Order: sequence, then C-alpha cells, then structure tokens
Amino acid sequence: MTTTAAEPSDPLLRRSPAVAVLSQGLPLAIGLASHALINLVDLAMVGRLGEDAVQSAHVGSTWNFLPMIVGQCISTALLSWLARRLGDGDTKGARALNRQAHWFMLWLGLAVSVLTALPAAVMVDGTGLTGVVRDDAVHYLVVSNLGCLPMFLLMQTTAAMRAAGEALMPLSLLLLANAINLLLAAVLLFGWPLVGVAPVGVVGAAYAAVAGRAVAAVLAFVWLRRRGHVLPLRAEAAAGQAPAVAWPLVRDAWPQMVQIGLRASIVLVLTESVVRRFGASATAALGITTRLDTLVLFASLGFANAATAYAGRAVMVGRVACARAAGLWAAVAAGALGAGCVLGMMQMAPQLVRWFVPDHSGEVVQVAALYLASAAWAQVAGAVALGAIGAVQGAGRMLSPLVVDLVGFTIAFVLLRLATGDGRGLGELFGALLAGMAVVAVLQVLFVLFGNWPTRRC
Repeated sequence: MTTTAAEPSDPLLRRSPAVAVLSQGLPLAIGLASHALINLVDLAMVGRLGEDAVQSAHVGSTWNFLPMIVGQCISTALLSWLARRLGDGDTKGARALNRQAHWFMLWLGLAVSVLTALPAAVMVDGTGLTGVVRDDAVHYLVVSNLGCLPMFLLMQTTAAMRAAGEALMPLSLLLLANAINLLLAAVLLFGWPLVGVAPVGVVGAAYAAVAGRAVAAVLAFVWLRRRGHVLPLRAEAAAGQAPAVAWPLVRDAWPQMVQIGLRASIVLVLTESVVRRFGASATAALGITTRLDTLVLFASLGFANAATAYAGRAVMVGRVACARAAGLWAAVAAGALGAGCVLGMMQMAPQLVRWFVPDHSGEVVQVAALYLASAAWAQVAGAVALGAIGAVQGAGRMLSPLVVDLVGFTIAFVLLRLATGDGRGLGELFGALLAGMAVVAVLQVLFVLFGNWPTRRC
C-alpha cells in the first residue's frame, strides 16, 4: 500500500465538504427514500387486506430489519475501507479488497438468510401476536429473511459504487428494484385473474421485495464487471495475494451492528408495549407510522454514506477540518430533510391512515396523529445522529460512535421504560422516545465537533 497523499486532482476532494456531501448524498437519499416509499406503497396495498394484515407485515418487517443490519454495517465498513484506500492512492489494493468483499458478502448473505429464517416463529411469538395474524407474520418473516442474500450483494456492490464517487447508478438500481417490487406486489397481493394468478395474501409483499432486490443485485454485478470501472469485479493479471477481508470488515462492522440494533430494539420495545397495553388499533397505527419513519431513516443514510466516502479520503491527506465539516453537513442535511418529511406527514395524518387502511377505526387515526406529532420527531433526531456518525466511520473510527451511542441509548431506554409504567398513556410513551433520541443526536454532533476521531488507519 502506498503512503503518499492523494493527488489534488482527486475529483471528490476538489469539492468542498458541503458540495460533496449534498451532491452525492442527495441522490443517495432520494434513492434510499424511494425504497422506503415503495415499502409504504406495499403497506398501503397490504392495508386493503385489513388491519390484521398490517399487523403481520409490521411485525415481520420489523424483525427482518435485524439481519439487514448485518449487511448494511458490513457494506458501510467496506465503503470506509475503499474510500480510505482510494484516498491514499492505493487503487490496486482497493480493487483487490472489493473483489474479496464480494465473495465474503455472498457467503455471509447465505448464512444469515438461513440462520435468521429458522427462528422466525420464536421472533414473532415474542411480540404477542396470535392466530392467523401470527401465522402470516411468520410466513412474511421467513420469506424476508431468506431474501437477505440478494440484498447483501446489492449492498456490497452499491457501496463500491459510492466509494468510487458514483451516485446515479446506485440511484437507478434502487429505483429499478422498487419498481419491480411494486408491480409484483400488486399481482401477488390481489391476484391477476386474466392470467390465472391467484392472490397469495400479505406475504406477497415479501416475495415481491425479494424478487426486486435479486434483479437489481444481478445488474449491479454486471455493472461492476466492466473493465473501465474504478473497482471492477474481475480478476486482474498479477493481482498478487488476495487481501483478508472477513475479519477486518467484521471488526469494523460489529460496532455499527450494535448501534443499529439499538435503534431497532427501541422500536421493538415500543411495539411490545403498544401490543400488550393498547390493543389492535394502536398496533395497526404503529405499523403505519413506523413505516413512515423509514422515509427519514433511509434518506439520512444517503447523507451519512456521502460523509463516509468524503471523510475517508479527507483524513488520508490530513484534511481533518474537512472531514469534521462533512459530518456536520451530513447531520444538517439529514435532519432538514427528515423534518420536512415529518411536517408533511403531520398535515396528512388522516389521509395517510385512510390510504393505508381504508376500513380503519377512529382510534387508528388518533394514535397515528399523536405519533406523528411527537415520536416521529425522534427519527429526525436519529437522522441527525446518523449523518454525523457517517463521517466518523469514514475515518475508520467505528468503536467511538458506539461508545457515544451506548451513553445516549442508556438514557433513552431508561426514559422509555419509565413511560411504560401503570397509568402512563401513549403520549408519555412517545414523548419519552423523542427525548431519548434527542440526547443521542446531541452527543453524536458534539463528538464530531470535539472528539478525537480523525485517523489515517487503513
């Protein structure tokens, strides 16, 4: 590996942190948000099947988020490593790393798919669902978890594209996957009598999502097989010994897995409390609103990834102030976009509920409106935190953001548990979630500003 600084002609570092984060992050945010939007359209179609179907899809998709954490965190670690190698001028090493990472993600995706599908019934039973709703949730979760394999490969290939500075192709692949998902979901959920396709029910949404991701993963592989790509997925003459990837990527990914796991588990704690204490209508409302939250979450990851790519290169050439600025811009952009989404959803709460569940009870609307006016802002705070974390991870510091998160989430879980006591209402429960996530956001931004995190490790 060369130790010389990146050339001034590096197209990414020639931009200011603000321009780099916004120009690359916005298309990524749109692409990832479109993925969340298609999931919302899926939920709207599922809602035509009734509140029970919404509950099944909500619980199944919430548990499926956990194995997806593994793939997302490995791909983020890969993005950080590739960005730093390219920033250090080690293009040959970056290419070898990307090829090995592809094989690693293939086998990891296969293992995670199988191992997480096996305990699907236990996962669903832990949320308290029973009867047909429980059976549909288990089926949904098994299909979704088996679909981790194509999603892992899609995450790996698009991470390589982002490290190379590409924004359009990852966006196109996400849009394509979502379009296929939408078309297939419409057919599988409701059937197509003209061609003899019978409806398969709520699980059709899971089958459609897996199929869309599989097609996009194949096309992403084809794109990276091109000889002209910066990080081609093809063997090169005299490539030398293949670099080790499994342990370095897992070492950098596990702190992120814990971080996202903290975010997923707080939703699970909230879901468990609502299911047991507030009934089916409140659970259906939570199924709608937490899906709406994903618009904010996914969009924030776009800006976080852009900060990772920029900061990874910046720290390799000693531009520490630029790396910190990238984190701050990502936090601001993610928070601003998230706030805009929540404000829009607040104004449309009754219409959104009718869109998702036409035959709903009045309580569903009331709970959804309350959530959007309070707990949804916790996702905006979470977006700010994720944007800031992106730059720190780009610099190769994966453990430090976890330590900050552990402090913040300890406070968040204490507040949430206090709000689940006897006599506490939904408003207090949602308010506690917002307060806890605000603490997490403040701590992560302060760490970007004042923490000792820039490094050249590679």
